Amino acid sequence: MNKKRNFFLKILLFWFSFLGTIQAQIIFKADFTENRHTKQVMPYHLNVYNRITPVNGVNSAGDNKNAKFCIVRPLGGIAKKGIADITKDSYKWDAKSKKFYTDFTLLKKQVDGILDKGLEIHQIVLDNPSWAFQRNSKGKLVGDSLKVSTYGNAEPPADNKAWANYLKEVIKFIVSTYGSEKIGEIQFNIGREIGTPSHWSGTKEQFFEFYKISSKAIHKVLPKAKVGTHFLWGSSKNAWGTDFVKWANANNVHYDFVGVSFYPFYQRSERTDFDKVYNKDFAVIKDIPEWNKNAKLEMHEYSLIKSLSKAGNSFKKAPEAHQNSFMIGLMKMFYQNNMQNIFQWGDGSSYLPASNLLLTMQGNTYFESKKEGKQQEGNNYIDAIFTKDAVKNKYNVLVYNYSANPDANNMETIKIKALINIKKGTKVKYRIAKYNKIKNNVVWSNWIETYTLKEDEDKSSVVFSNKLPVFSFLKYEVVLLTESKQKL
Repeated sequence: MNKKRNFFLKILLFWFSFLGTIQAQIIFKADFTENRHTKQVMPYHLNVYNRITPVNGVNSAGDNKNAKFCIVRPLGGIAKKGIADITKDSYKWDAKSKKFYTDFTLLKKQVDGILDKGLEIHQIVLDNPSWAFQRNSKGKLVGDSLKVSTYGNAEPPADNKAWANYLKEVIKFIVSTYGSEKIGEIQFNIGREIGTPSHWSGTKEQFFEFYKISSKAIHKVLPKAKVGTHFLWGSSKNAWGTDFVKWANANNVHYDFVGVSFYPFYQRSERTDFDKVYNKDFAVIKDIPEWNKNAKLEMHEYSLIKSLSKAGNSFKKAPEAHQNSFMIGLMKMFYQNNMQNIFQWGDGSSYLPASNLLLTMQGNTYFESKKEGKQQEGNNYIDAIFTKDAVKNKYNVLVYNYSANPDANNMETIKIKALINIKKGTKVKYRIAKYNKIKNNVVWSNWIETYTLKEDEDKSSVVFSNKLPVFSFLKYEVVLLTESKQKL
């Protein structure tokens, strides 16, 4: 009797286990048959790199042949070992003649260091004012001292009119040196990470006025110049982005872009759950009625961080596997919500396997998808990017698995279903790319042939099942075969 009871118990346990496995499965679905599910033709968002005062030129950004650069702190206002370094200033005070004058030698050297290599400049940041702007119109230091912050001069100019006239000279110099056509492709960012006292010590209202004065000065010389600014993420302590958008709308002040910083801690769920992140940090700026529909929202500083220094001006990055899986999720958020460009520090090598796969999808059409089912681990964030390459008659599905628990070591079961405008039983070929966490690379399978499954008269589907470890990603590439190959 006991043997029979144990036998039935084993059977029940088996079926409960089996049913649990069936339930603990994430299903991703996309319909490639209707254009109403499309969002955009996908750009590659990882081409822009930040460089601080690059007076000695710029180092290459890995193997990226289309790299563009953002010049940070090109005007001066820099501190060296806690002391104002006026040698880097492009606006200076001459104590003998008691006059202000401009010197664009170092500004030109920074621009030349990029353009002479055949590289492009995406943005010039008009951030730290030269130290001379702490002086009033008579040359006297405001407060009788040079106020040094973490990054140099964070003080608002003592004379806004002098600042506006200076900015006109900056733009005139750049245009006369490089031509309006070349400069017209570059955007100008007024301020950097505004809301951080070490970048701007003035009030919010002072900065808004500063922006208006600055943008008008630039447009006086270059009427079609692309101008914008840069704030902290929406849920940060001094998040001024939302107020700026509302103020600009109410006061008819133009902007072509708004930049935000994003430094998520890799182990915090509120910083790694992309639905929550978008709603709290970016939608509050971009998806409000006052937003300029012709403007773009960019991420001007980003890194997935493990820890932050006490001063808040340096950090340790998260491990490579975390960086790569998180980047896929970040790009899913970008494509879904029409965000643009991540300005990277360094060369982006910490998430190169992910960025290389994303680069191959440039120019694809992004399709919205649905996520169903139940995952095994509640703290995991799993999602997929579905795209169509109309030129190569190819479909791509890129799936990632990330967790806010940095020590997680679980596996999720996934199922992918894509609806395509072809008849059932059509032969297709596919291959799979899987991320190898240990070697930090991507390994491709050979091409495999399969047949589509019936949906209705003229539509069928491709269906795949797989397992996806945490802190990894995989990609399916599906290619439709020509009629001649269908008969082989």
